[in-house]
Amino acid sequence: MNPSDHDHELDRQLREVAVPTDLVARLKCIPEAAEIDAALDRELSAVEVPAGLTDQLHEIAASQALVTRNVRERSAASRRSPIAWAAALWTIAATLLVAFGMGWVWQLNWKTDIAKNDPVSVIPVPDSRPERSLALEWLGPTGAEIDAHTETPELSPLTDMQPFWPVITEVPPPETQVSQVDVPRIKSLSEELPDDLLANTFLMRWQPLGANPMIDSMHGRPQLLLPAAGAVSYFPESQAYDREFLLREAAHPFASPQHPSIRSTSVPVTGSQKSFENSLFSENPLSPEVLENARTEEWLAATGKFYVPAQPNQIELRTAAGPAVFAGAGTQLLEIGIVAGSTDPKNRAPVHLTVAITPPDSRQHARQTWLPVKIALREMIEHLRPHDTATLVVMSDVPYVLIDDANSQHRDEWFAALDQIDAGSPSNLAEGIRFASATSLTKAGFGDIRRSLVVLSDRFPALDAATNQQLRPLIENASQQGIAFSWIQLEDENYASLVPVPTALKGVGNWQVTNSLQRLGRILNQQIHGASTLIGTNPSVRVNWNEKSVAQYRLIGYQPEGGHFVSTSDTREFHALESGTLLLELVLPEDGPNDIATIELTWHDTQGKKQKSVQKVSRLQFASSWQASPLSLQAAQLTQQCLALYQNSYFSRRRGNTIDELDNWTSTLNPAIRQHASYPRLEVLLPSLHD
Repeated sequence: MNPSDHDHELDRQLREVAVPTDLVARLKCIPEAAEIDAALDRELSAVEVPAGLTDQLHEIAASQALVTRNVRERSAASRRSPIAWAAALWTIAATLLVAFGMGWVWQLNWKTDIAKNDPVSVIPVPDSRPERSLALEWLGPTGAEIDAHTETPELSPLTDMQPFWPVITEVPPPETQVSQVDVPRIKSLSEELPDDLLANTFLMRWQPLGANPMIDSMHGRPQLLLPAAGAVSYFPESQAYDREFLLREAAHPFASPQHPSIRSTSVPVTGSQKSFENSLFSENPLSPEVLENARTEEWLAATGKFYVPAQPNQIELRTAAGPAVFAGAGTQLLEIGIVAGSTDPKNRAPVHLTVAITPPDSRQHARQTWLPVKIALREMIEHLRPHDTATLVVMSDVPYVLIDDANSQHRDEWFAALDQIDAGSPSNLAEGIRFASATSLTKAGFGDIRRSLVVLSDRFPALDAATNQQLRPLIENASQQGIAFSWIQLEDENYASLVPVPTALKGVGNWQVTNSLQRLGRILNQQIHGASTLIGTNPSVRVNWNEKSVAQYRLIGYQPEGGHFVSTSDTREFHALESGTLLLELVLPEDGPNDIATIELTWHDTQGKKQKSVQKVSRLQFASSWQASPLSLQAAQLTQQCLALYQNSYFSRRRGNTIDELDNWTSTLNPAIRQHASYPRLEVLLPSLHD
């Protein structure tokens, strides 16, 4: 190899050695020439020399053969002593400095691969990272952002600035090596929500995620939302009424009055309390077996005693509205009450009512017999006129008068007397009947006063033949002196045919078998008023919704059969002072007319004549808070929610309602409800009221 080729090849080999990019700058920063040797030692010691470089350079200088070959072996002559190795290193360093200055530009613009076709290179192909590190990266605005500012020059702060572009002209690295990472722009989910959460687009978009605008999360406590068996929503897929949801969940879904076919709702109202009494006054109260058939409308009829009374012999509408505290924010509750007035004649004679009761023999027995009687007697005292009086006789082993000649002004004393009757006291029914008859006879019979004796006991079958024979003449004598007898065996009406009338009572007075609270109330009212308690039949309510004021509505209770608003309750009769309740959950838009709906009530009086009354519901009737809600609405909400929790109903389950939540709202119950005669009807449902 001639000297020129040797030098050229040596330059090419040294040019591929990787050196730090700032080596020249560091060498230029050496302060004094006197320190050049020490500085060079320090700086050059940082240069990484490839292994075997000295041997390779020696072979290039000593051999005339090709520079690259497949197999290379180090000869013994190439093994130098440490002194020779150090001298060679200094020679390489000096040559490296000279070559670095001469080939800097050449290195940036010209690439070569000395071992392109050789399977084993003399020097490994250097990594391309040092070369890429020389390329400057633009960290300023992106092209899209500059274009955006260019489109609005009056708002862009870059308008008056000269564009700063990189002045480096070297070849940029491949596009695959440079990745433009956009900074994620986080947006709130609320920005994606429409103003109207009931919009179809919202439901179609978010329903797969399980979102539901009718459920408002309860802050401060977790909610358990159980998955539904199928694709179930609170809202029907169309604006029409969803009957499949009704049959599947046994509950009315939300419906939209925007659809003409459901712009009006007709519901036959019932005043039956059968399922309420079976659930509370049975041998196994609040058991799953009896709760399975419990109906919300019958529970509401049983506890709906907090309405303003209606006019005598009339059925009237009562409305109340306020927030639905168990449904979440944005849902309102509309209560429609149907109240029957009294059948008390205007010019009837005063009455003195004597009530005789045997004390219950056990606590469990007291719930089945004494508790319904106690509630009925509490409500009876408020139905007395100023000249009416009542006496309470306890037929214990030694009968006695607990309270005598009480009138409507003595309600507190009457309530206290009823509370004193304890379970477990012994009783003597025969002596009690004789004593109660004598007590009733002692009342003055001036004028046309009526004297009535009501005997309530569950022990009439215990009267033997000898006792019946002794009682018969006493009862006949009292009846001849003007005492009107009513005998009530406190037992399920289904067993009436199995309980024979005692011979001492047969043909004297009225014999009945019942432990129904509703039936007991009718009997006592009939004894006071001296007239039939029936007011009307077949009451029905029609609600005509204003589609501009109501977005959605849902009827609570009145589960129909076959997808129609047909109640399965067993009675459609309304007697004196009874009531029925319709509860509807409403979703009202923020803006809309004040008129919410028009309610029409139709019913038939005792002569079969159709009666009708109309009432409008306005936004002004909606209470602003739970505390401001009417008494009837508070009682209805607690009753409905209590049954929903017992039955684990669909809406209660999806909303995450709990017993603790029910207790919290119960603790803020209006104190006026506790003073009401019908308060025990609500008290038996809510455990927290007993504390």
